[in-house]
Amino acid sequence: MKRALITFVKAPVLGTVKTRLQPDLGKDVIVEIYKAFVTEIISQCARLKGLERFLGCAPSKDHDFLREITKKYELKSFNQRGASLGEKIVNAFQDYFRKGYTEIALIGSDSPTIPMNYIRKAFAALEKNDLVLGPCCDGGLYLIGAKKKIVPEIFNDIPWDSSKVLNKILDNIDPAGIKLYLLPFWYDVDGIEDLRFLKKHLRYLNKKLPLPSF
Repeated sequence: MKRALITFVKAPVLGTVKTRLQPDLGKDVIVEIYKAFVTEIISQCARLKGLERFLGCAPSKDHDFLREITKKYELKSFNQRGASLGEKIVNAFQDYFRKGYTEIALIGSDSPTIPMNYIRKAFAALEKNDLVLGPCCDGGLYLIGAKKKIVPEIFNDIPWDSSKVLNKILDNIDPAGIKLYLLPFWYDVDGIEDLRFLKKHLRYLNKKLPLPSF
């Protein structure tokens, strides 16, 4: 058994990250928020044992911030490849299955408070299931996990960045005979109201993120 945890991130370039926040916040503030999200999720995942951690970067792993994160948290990085998010996900799974990993989980950086126990549950569930999904409250996903292979067809015609992602993937899974496990729902941060909730939630968690004022 060889486990890999892949985190998909973007280079924090002005105007290209957390774009749903642009109507409410300046692009420089958004970049700092995004950096805080990436740093938090990577630092938390560094506590996980029994797996290897990778950073899947777009458009390139050569951005200074991504290089610093990779070095600080002892990650291996690679460039995402593919025209759509679905293609990038499938390519990442296929590449690392070919490298000998048997259980792979992929997450993003939009859920900085995701409990690490959910990631542990994902790998535990892969011992008896083909696929694990971590559903978001808004209809998206915070985690995708697979064992030994990924079925590209389940990512066909997915309306990414919409509330229909989870339902469409479930529709695609039904005829494929895939044994699926669903993790508990969690939330991600896309728009300004999500961000305001995050600030409140952090107080209840007694946690701090280096978020700029907004």
